[in-house]
Amino acid sequence: MENKPIIGIIETMFAMLLFLLGSSVILGLNLTAEKASWIVSLAAGGAGLLLFHIYVYLWKNNDYGNLALILKKNMGKFLGMAASLLYVLYFAYLASRVLADFTMFINSTLLYTMSPFFIKFSIFLVVAYTYVKGLEAFIRSAVIIGSVTLLFILLIPIWILISGTFHWEYIDPIFDMDFNNIIKVLPTMVTFPFGELIAFVMIFPYLNHEHRSAVSKNGNMMIIFFTILLSLISFLTIGVLHPELAKNYTFPIINAIEGVTLFDFIKRLDVFAVIIIIFGGYFKIAIFTFASINLAKTTMNKVKPKLLTVSILMVILLLSYPYAENLSQHLEVGLKYVPLLIHLPLAILLPIFIMFITFVKKRRRNSRLSEPS
Repeated sequence: MENKPIIGIIETMFAMLLFLLGSSVILGLNLTAEKASWIVSLAAGGAGLLLFHIYVYLWKNNDYGNLALILKKNMGKFLGMAASLLYVLYFAYLASRVLADFTMFINSTLLYTMSPFFIKFSIFLVVAYTYVKGLEAFIRSAVIIGSVTLLFILLIPIWILISGTFHWEYIDPIFDMDFNNIIKVLPTMVTFPFGELIAFVMIFPYLNHEHRSAVSKNGNMMIIFFTILLSLISFLTIGVLHPELAKNYTFPIINAIEGVTLFDFIKRLDVFAVIIIIFGGYFKIAIFTFASINLAKTTMNKVKPKLLTVSILMVILLLSYPYAENLSQHLEVGLKYVPLLIHLPLAILLPIFIMFITFVKKRRRNSRLSEPS
């Protein structure tokens, strides 16, 4: 599949921010480190920057190609194709997990009596329609949706601080850290959400040529901004709910904000947090869907594109069912097993291995060119 340059760097960076916000503000706060949770977020962001640069290195040093091309160039035709198919399933599985996350979130916070099927199918139809309209229209919408999201998310810390619901005594002393807890939680937070950025290797090839060199710099700025935001939200959530209680809430950010009242009459500000979460979730599911379908089309270029599109959309819908009826099992699998068994090999270990091969091949090529003829 030809990667025609159709999107700009600003739209891509807004899409990246919405992608990172996605389900991480619902389930990714991971407050089990209690008072040190905000420090864990900062440390995970540092590791996330390194991961992001690995992905950008692979893309830039493999002819600015997509993941299928990168794998084929470095692993050979057959192994590369096998790895590509693995990533097709990986992205489809992640899309299905986020779809299940948001179905449960909406069912638990907004539409209590509605059947999960109708919620899930409605989100699925929106994502399918987005794919039909194409990547260009979808990524460009990130600027409008991202601007509204930014406005709301920057107001939330101000509302919490002026409402008087934040308790400094819950967070004091600020640097009271349990290193065992930090080390235990950190790997999960690195893989989720930062490791999931590998999906953007399927988006970067569509960047306008003149914007390619700006990916590293702008990506750095966006990840640093998101990391500070995630750390601030963790800090404020603990200060509102109490460190020992906050870790037991399923959706702590919603619980922290729903108690906020401004000027004794402005209430239920949690609706703004819900809007942010829904925007982020939609972008996350859609980007994983684009990554999975486009990678499948590139890898299996002899199969009819429409057949691949319909098949993968059905796989995403069906995979979202096994854990949707059981919230505890869904969260345990998502936060305990998926980072270790799925994210670690596919988002960290294999990309590092491919980076090593790319580096060695590049050194050999440069050595041959520098040899006197």
